[in-house]
Amino acid sequence: MLDRGTILADTARILEVELDELDPAASLVDQGLDSVRLMALVEHWRGAGADIDFVSLASAPDLEQWCTLLTRS
Repeated sequence: MLDRGTILADTARILEVELDELDPAASLVDQGLDSVRLMALVEHWRGAGADIDFVSLASAPDLEQWCTLLTRS
């Protein structure tokens, strides 16, 4: 299972920003997320055991919603 810290760190890494530059409540699209990066995160998190898909994350492109989805999967 993923935890909030891992989700934030992985997202910052894929967006090539420092963790403290992320705004958990803002749209990740506005912070540089595109479909290729999102797919990379989905595959990475699936490899870590998360039961998540591209559409679920794309439909809720902010970290608060992602943490809710990913920490319960």
